[in-house]
Order: sequence, then structure tokens, then C-alpha cells
Amino acid sequence: MTVMFQLQNSTALITGASAGLGSEFVRQLGGVAKALVLVARRGDRLLALEEELLAAHPQLEIYTYSVDLTRATERERFLQRLGAQGIVPDLLINNAGMGDYGDFGASDWDKVEALLQLNMVALTHLTHALLPVMRVAGGAAIINVSSLASLLPIPDFVAYAASKAYVSSFSESLRHELRAEKVNVVALCPGPVKTEFGDIARREGSG
Repeated sequence: MTVMFQLQNSTALITGASAGLGSEFVRQLGGVAKALVLVARRGDRLLALEEELLAAHPQLEIYTYSVDLTRATERERFLQRLGAQGIVPDLLINNAGMGDYGDFGASDWDKVEALLQLNMVALTHLTHALLPVMRVAGGAAIINVSSLASLLPIPDFVAYAASKAYVSSFSESLRHELRAEKVNVVALCPGPVKTEFGDIARREGSG
């Protein structure tokens, strides 16, 4: 069963909301959603985005959370705060992600581990935690931002491509699991987009 999800008057939670695709999701939803929950590591950028949105949409409810999603303790603390405030999203956009470009054998393990935590574990953790409350809503949706890189092996982007293959597979499987319920699941697989992503993925001295 396919359920049509209504963006109008929704409560949307967007991770990685401070830049790139995340901030674009936020701006596009600002004119239609009832409330936005903005999650990112850089709190100053979230506050600037909140000011911009409220200037354009004074009635919009905005909640900002500065969270390092690579850390399980911070994810747990964020989820507890969300529950304590009674915020129930009916649209979850798992957008936060990072890359690492270069020879895998020469990579920095701390960065690779953070990539795996953010791209796979945090996405799965938030989905697992929020799905039970989203299931009881009158219609809900989950958008997991994957990548065109999930569809083929990419040398020098080994860990990133593999992590996004997980995101695509997880999303497709979950969609089938929930096909009889009022929760839609979509894997978004964009190609190259001009954002900060490339600068952060590129290693120092790689040109």
C-alpha cells in the first residue's frame, strides 16, 4: 500500500541542517511545514538559519539542536530532549553525512570511524528511535539521503561509497517492511552537488 504524505502542516526533522542539501531542505520546507527541527553540529549556523526562516515565515515553529551525531551519548541526549519536549516528527530527513577522499590504506582511522558513525549508525539510530512514534501518526515519511555512489564501487571513495550502499539497502528494505503501514521510506541518491562536502572530504595537501 502506498500512502501519500502531506508536507503541509508537517513537523519535519532535518539532520545536517546547517549547510548544503540540509539547509536547502530547510528553506524549501519553511513555507509549507508547521514546525522544523534543525539538527547539526554547528549551532551558530543553525541560529543564523533560524533567524532567516523566521523573517520569511513568522508563524513557523523552529527548534534547533547542536548535536555531534557521530557520538552515541549526544544522540541519546538529543532524543531524550526531543521526547521531553513532546516533539513528534512526521517527516524525518536523515541528511547528515561526510566523505573521505583518497587512498583507503592511507586514511586517518578517526575520520573513517566518524564517517561510518555519521553515515550509517546515526541514521539507523535516529530511524530506530523515531519510527515507533511516527508509526502512530496519520501518515509519515522518512527520507534517507544516500548517493549515486551507493550504486557502484568508487576507488579513493571506498568507505563513503560503501556507507551509502548501506543507506540505500537499509532504506529499500525498510520501505518493503513498512509497505502496509502509513510510513513511506525513500532513499535519495543525488549525484555531485556543489556544497561544502567536497572540501571536507578532501584531505589536507591533496590539492
